[in-house]
Amino acid sequence: MSYSWSTLYYKEDIKNLLVKLTITLKNKYNNKKIEEDMLRKAVLYSSAYVASCSVALFFYAFDAVVQVLKSGGTFTTVVVAWPDVAEIGLLPDTVRIIAYAMWWYFMIRASAVYVLVISLTILLSHQYKILQDYFYSLENIFKADVKLEEKENDYENALKFGISIHAETMWCVKECQKVCNWVFSGQIGINFTVFCMLMLQMVNSERTFMSVLATLSTGLALLTTTGFFMCNAGDITVEAGLLPRAIFSSGWQNCRGDAAIRVRKLITLAIAQSQV
Repeated sequence: MSYSWSTLYYKEDIKNLLVKLTITLKNKYNNKKIEEDMLRKAVLYSSAYVASCSVALFFYAFDAVVQVLKSGGTFTTVVVAWPDVAEIGLLPDTVRIIAYAMWWYFMIRASAVYVLVISLTILLSHQYKILQDYFYSLENIFKADVKLEEKENDYENALKFGISIHAETMWCVKECQKVCNWVFSGQIGINFTVFCMLMLQMVNSERTFMSVLATLSTGLALLTTTGFFMCNAGDITVEAGLLPRAIFSSGWQNCRGDAAIRVRKLITLAIAQSQV
């Protein structure tokens, strides 16, 4: 629930961040192929996460149903204060089913936050790819059949424009760190807590195939979620680390005279900024 509260608290910040990443920056410069790869990856990762969580929740219910049919037990997926695990009757069974439905409700809310964070990190990593493509494309300015002075002027203006886009991208990174900080921190705490509980559950539960499957699917869902977070966050670092090379390869060496002096200063500042 704290994930949902954190998202609601930063609602306007998230809205501004999404507008900047999906509209403002894309209007300034975009690469359709990179954007298609980004959308494909976001859909794939989000679907895989939702599927892994759904499988875990399903197997807990499936295991409970098997216990009811095979050994005459109760439909227990979530242990609640009341009814007792062994208590039988229509009202206790109804309460257990409601508790299971509430579990789904809370997991759907948490999953929505996870999907948002996964999508944001994928957006940011691909924004750095688009920036790399922009700086690599600047060398094409010097292939035009015009005077060198015109090329130098166009290149200098384009370089300044690219630096401004990079500055906006860095703002997006800081905003993403701010709005996702609690979710990332909470994920580490959840990992530690849930794995301790799963080990206790494995020690105390019956040695049945379905019981083991329910425990393993939960552990796998947790590891998958953390993997999505960490891998996508790592992608941002990797793609940002490739940006200085793209800036250096933008064609600054083609400038001469006073233009070369001005451009080299801009290139030095841009590379220094990209290494932060």
